[in-house]
Amino acid sequence: MRHARTASRGLVAPSDLGDVAITLDPALQQQVAALLRGSHALEAGAVVIDVRTGRILAWASVDPAGRDMVAHPYAPPASIFKVVAATALIDRAHVPAQARQCYVGGERSVRLADLRPNGAGVGVRCEPLETALGYSRNLVVAGLSRRHLDSEALTTTARLLGLGGNIPIDVRVDPGSIEVPSDEAGLARAAAGFGPGRMSPLEAAFMMASIARGGSRPTLHMLDQPTSGDQPDAGQAMRPSTARTLTRMLEVTVREGTCAKAFRDERGNPYLGRMRIAAKTGTLARSNPTRLYSWFTSFAPSDHPEIAVAVMLANEARWWQKGNQVGRDILRAYFAGKRRGVQAPRRVR
Repeated sequence: MRHARTASRGLVAPSDLGDVAITLDPALQQQVAALLRGSHALEAGAVVIDVRTGRILAWASVDPAGRDMVAHPYAPPASIFKVVAATALIDRAHVPAQARQCYVGGERSVRLADLRPNGAGVGVRCEPLETALGYSRNLVVAGLSRRHLDSEALTTTARLLGLGGNIPIDVRVDPGSIEVPSDEAGLARAAAGFGPGRMSPLEAAFMMASIARGGSRPTLHMLDQPTSGDQPDAGQAMRPSTARTLTRMLEVTVREGTCAKAFRDERGNPYLGRMRIAAKTGTLARSNPTRLYSWFTSFAPSDHPEIAVAVMLANEARWWQKGNQVGRDILRAYFAGKRRGVQAPRRVR
């Protein structure tokens, strides 16, 4: 989408059929692109989806090599994959959100030796699945997945959520790669976000849009043609009850979990007021090349969803901003623009 340009009818992009109008909102597109540049990340991608219609509102990249970092599966999923594991646990294994896992350590790693069957022992903590996403508890997700899931359940769930599978969209995108080992240690590590694989921001945003829509997989549009209006959904990724449970779990992230500080000013006041927001963060360091990958993906408002957002920053060891800060500012830009009445008209179901 880097070759899109402004015309009298909005943004247009070249195609085999000539210039085609696209769905990007010009004002929001400029703001998202500026926020990515301001992050000083070496590579970065961000996308905004209207979850009600499937229209792409912003699609921006930073990459010296000229790659489209929204559709290119460049970064490891990191803790974003915990959403896949939680979905599989609740929807396939029927594990209640109140299910608990006891453990020691596990802040930056996953070792089976750190799992505990109960709360006995010095330094043992027991936490429920319902707060594990918001606080990104590695061993809670890893332990419950080891007990209740297998490689097939995680892989199938990931593909339904758009990771490593085919996303229904009217432009060409590259599928990511998801690998879940079948051995206990490998499966536990993958469920917590330490497994092999690569994911694109588009895949992360599609996953959140599916949850926001009650488990229904949206058909996404970039080309704004008469035939590209609201299309039938592309099947169910999960039961509606699972989507509602996941939403409550993801709200913990901003309310008190890994995003609580980023979403409040110096006085502790929330940047987006009383708006309820569902979100997940992910951070993982990798070598070859040396990068600190920082993820943020979200939908808001979580009680009446309008947009899904995904941000990926590939930073050096010393970083300027994290994904949740850029994601927060994208959400602020969208809702500030909506209040000013500058958002492009959208079809409503």
